[in-house]
Amino acid sequence: MHQAQGYTVVADVVDHIVPHKGDHKLFWDPSNHQALCKQCHDGHKQRLEKTGAMSGCSLDGVPIDPDHHWLKGKGG
Repeated sequence: MHQAQGYTVVADVVDHIVPHKGDHKLFWDPSNHQALCKQCHDGHKQRLEKTGAMSGCSLDGVPIDPDHHWLKGKGG
């Protein structure tokens, strides 16, 4: 998530890209894993799963959510 914002931090959580909801095959599928820092996992990722919207912006101040209303009509 930091990489989408233009910088890198140390990741300390293995996150499931698609929530596994008890599905062991999906839980252990390495293609469903991504490295996140704890702050993003516990904040941004949870918000994304609940609302469908990605929070945050790039270092230039541009929202990283391609569906953000500021980007509508601007080519995202």
